[in-house]
Amino acid sequence: MTLEELTIKIYHYVIKRSYLNGKNTYIYERMSIPIPRILQHKLISHCKQRLKIDITQQNNKIFIILDPGKTFLHTKNTPYKT
Repeated sequence: MTLEELTIKIYHYVIKRSYLNGKNTYIYERMSIPIPRILQHKLISHCKQRLKIDITQQNNKIFIILDPGKTFLHTKNTPYKT
């Protein structure tokens, strides 16, 4: 399968959780998009990183843009103050 022939399916889930011993239910929706194995190597460097997302639709096409934006990794290891 070449990159031009790749197709994916957007999965939509409706999840129902009961609480208060079954008296009420909490309903929420989730969506997921699987990334094909051929393209996963492009995303490895961004795993476990928060990304800003922007979804636009133009000419019957969907564009999903993931932007790493600003990172605050420099604040993770703060220097020891004397």
